[in-house]
Amino acid sequence: MKGFAHFCILGLLLAGIGVKADNIDFTCDLSKTQHCTGMVSEDDGNYLTTGKGINLFNDFGPYSHKVPFLLSFNTDTDTVSIDGTGKYKGQDFVGDITSFTVINGHSSTAVEFNADWFTVPEIAQEWLGTKDGTDSGFVITTSLVTSKKCGSAGSSDVLIQPVPEPGSLLLVGTGLFVLARILRRKTCPARV
Repeated sequence: MKGFAHFCILGLLLAGIGVKADNIDFTCDLSKTQHCTGMVSEDDGNYLTTGKGINLFNDFGPYSHKVPFLLSFNTDTDTVSIDGTGKYKGQDFVGDITSFTVINGHSSTAVEFNADWFTVPEIAQEWLGTKDGTDSGFVITTSLVTSKKCGSAGSSDVLIQPVPEPGSLLLVGTGLFVLARILRRKTCPARV
């Protein structure tokens, strides 16, 4: 009977965790195949992309790694988007920046940000298993520390993760609670 109870608890935990939880990773770097293009500028401590944005490629996810997307962000308005191009035109991600940090190096500046994605294309929703996402991302620019306050993107990465649905969290919490009760019964001596 106890083995069956453990099996049921494990099933509850896996059901809660079993939500499709694949991430979507967009990146660009200095390579020839996924080369970054785009500029970032600084204005009174706020950072934003200029021009069309920074091209990103889908490193992991439902899209081809050969077709670029365009990353645009503005830390003053807390807006961020990744817009599809070519055959993915209209496959746009839209979000709010929840926090950002700037790290100044000798010849480069890194802008790291966290964002909540409230608009996610349908194909990405199926991949993530949720209608929205959360992420941590960064853009490393070169020459931004100069007096021009503008630099080209040398590397970028945006990892969009699924946001757990409340029902999934409830299932996991219930499973953990019941498992804790069963384990407590095993380890505590019976009261007389």
